[in-house]
Amino acid sequence: MNNIYLHLSKTKNKLSKSKSGKLIITLYRTVYARPLIKFYALKFSLIKNRMNKIHYYTNDETFSMLKNEHKSLSRFGDGEIAWIYKDAKAYFGQSNSEELSRRLKEVLLSNENEVLIGVPDFFGTLKYHSKERQESRNAHLGKYYYRWMELLDSNKKYSDSLITRTYNGLNNFNSKQIFEQWKKIWDGRNVVLIEGGQTRFGVGNDLLENAYSVKRIIAPSENAFDKYHDILDFVKANNNNAFSNDLYLIALGPTATILSYDIAMMGYQAIDIGHLDIEYEWYLRNATKKIPITGKYVNEAGGTFGIDFDDETLEKYNNEIVKFI
Repeated sequence: MNNIYLHLSKTKNKLSKSKSGKLIITLYRTVYARPLIKFYALKFSLIKNRMNKIHYYTNDETFSMLKNEHKSLSRFGDGEIAWIYKDAKAYFGQSNSEELSRRLKEVLLSNENEVLIGVPDFFGTLKYHSKERQESRNAHLGKYYYRWMELLDSNKKYSDSLITRTYNGLNNFNSKQIFEQWKKIWDGRNVVLIEGGQTRFGVGNDLLENAYSVKRIIAPSENAFDKYHDILDFVKANNNNAFSNDLYLIALGPTATILSYDIAMMGYQAIDIGHLDIEYEWYLRNATKKIPITGKYVNEAGGTFGIDFDDETLEKYNNEIVKFI
C-alpha cells in the first residue's frame, strides 16, 4: 500500500508539469474529488454538535510559554493522524510504519510539562480562515472526526498546531504580528535546524536574521523517519558540547513531531516549526495561492524547482551545515 501511495504522489507531481497532465488533474477534481468533499462537508454539518469540546491555549499563551518558559512544541495535523492509523497517502514522501504510528500516538497522548502538544484549532468557527479552508476542514472532519475524538482529551489543553500556518488561507488576519512573535523566540539564540535536504529554512530571507547563530543538520527530504535513530543519535552525541543550550527548530514532516518531543525529554528546547518559512515566503510575496519558491522544496506546490539561490546565499547556507544524515 505504501508503494501505491508513493507512486500516486509522484504521478501527480509529474502530471502537474504539463498542460495535459494539469487537465487530467482538473477533471479528477471536478468529477470525483469536489463531489466527495461536498458529501463529507454535508455529513459534518449533521454531526458537528456531537463532537467533544477541545480546549486550546491562545496563540499569545503559547508564544509566552515558548519564549519565557522555553517549552517545546510537537504539532499534529491531519497527516499525523493518518500516520497513526497507518493510512497516510505518501505525504512528505513518508511511508506508513508500525513504529511511526506508535511513536506519534505516544507523543499525542503524553502529558509532559515540558512539551506543548499542538493540534489544529479547527473544531470552532475558523473565524479568520478562507471558505476553501473551512470547506476542507468540514470534509476532513466529516470523514475522520471519530479519530480525533478517540485520540484527544477534552480535559486537556492544546496549542493550535496552525500557529505555523500564519498566512496562506487566512483572511483579515495579522500575519505580520505572528511572524514577529516567532522571531522573538530565537532572538539572540543559537539555533540548530534539523531539516530536509532542500527545505533551507530561513535561507534567502530575514526570518532567522536575529538569531545569534545558525547550524544545520540535513536529513532526507523523503522518508526521514527511516533515519530517525541516526538523527537522534547525532543530537545526543553533540548536545553537551557544540549544541549545548541551543534552540532546535525542526522542519521534517511527522519526524519533527516525534523528534521535538524526544529532544525536549533530553532537557533541551525543540520546536516542530513546520512550514513557517514557506508561509513567510508567501507572505513576503503577497501570494494569493501556494506558489513555488526559488531554491526550496515546496511539497504543496509540486516539489523542487530548478532555479537556485545566488552563489553568496548558497555559500552562507553551506557553511551552516554541520552534518548530512
